[in-house]
Amino acid sequence: MFESDLIGLPDVTKAMAQRLFSLGLDRPQVHGFFVMLGLYAGAPETQEKLDELFSQINKFLPLDRSKNIDEIVGHVYDGYDRQINEFCFRSGVQLEFRKIAIPGVARTISVVNPRDEGLLDSTVFSIDRLSGSSRLYGSFIDALGQPTYRREASLLESFICGVFQMQLHAQSDVNGTRQLALLIREGLPLFWGRCFRSVVTGNVDYFLDLIGEQIPLIDLMQGMEISYAREMWGFQSSLFYRDQQLISGVSELSPFEWHDWVLNRGRAFDAAYPDELNPFSKSGVTLSDVPVWESDITNFESCDRFIKGVWGFSAESLNCPTEVLEYKALMIHVIYSSLASSREAFH
Repeated sequence: MFESDLIGLPDVTKAMAQRLFSLGLDRPQVHGFFVMLGLYAGAPETQEKLDELFSQINKFLPLDRSKNIDEIVGHVYDGYDRQINEFCFRSGVQLEFRKIAIPGVARTISVVNPRDEGLLDSTVFSIDRLSGSSRLYGSFIDALGQPTYRREASLLESFICGVFQMQLHAQSDVNGTRQLALLIREGLPLFWGRCFRSVVTGNVDYFLDLIGEQIPLIDLMQGMEISYAREMWGFQSSLFYRDQQLISGVSELSPFEWHDWVLNRGRAFDAAYPDELNPFSKSGVTLSDVPVWESDITNFESCDRFIKGVWGFSAESLNCPTEVLEYKALMIHVIYSSLASSREAFH
């Protein structure tokens, strides 16, 4: 990251931006992530909810809400109407936007017009599966970041531009703007979801301590029964640490090598805890026809097909660093689920 990107940010937010950059994101994508945070934060809400949200966000993105926002970022704000139009179009989610009649104009307009603007990933028409969500958000974030990146704005200004955009929308359509903010939050894929929630819940310090593959794994494990999740977290820790020391080279493994590494560590975990582990039925997760432990699970192609069938990803179609991280998190989930499924007979 350039120093100009980091102007006005607290040290912890600078560290987060640098971390995103180190994980393989480029500067426009980092800018786009901060714009997206602004889109969410700028949506209309009750004063109580806004105060609660900004009590966390202002720790990382200081914004004086008493100031006239267009005077702060008017010189770098180009608008995000086209990006938002196509994001809604490709999400496959139906939102209700207010139809606005203009005197003397035959047709009505709305603040968002879902359509193909030629800006985002043209292969995506739904976020029903993780692959679609990941690819839509990846291209959306990149498209959001291009304007302020080109204008050499700071990341704080990018965030404020996102806030400004939603405030403008809310002047004409409060309900539609709220729906848009909800879609942005609820449709997030694993990697971007953890980045987003780290800021809006005030947990950036914890985020900075995560290994890259752990970032999407946290959200993947949401909803698991706590004792099962605790054991799975212990397993994933063994992938990266030995005797509390970080194992070098693990994050550089290819998807094929990653499968082999996770499987072998699963065998070691199985041997180390022959009686203690919860079976998969105690996980609280629904996942059918998981590859069988020490049978189908040993075959990379079987695991890859399973991941593609459930989440839409395959090793040969991974397009960017965030997709690789998500795929690796899914492989951890599948292999550990197979191991846990093998314990059903013991309980």
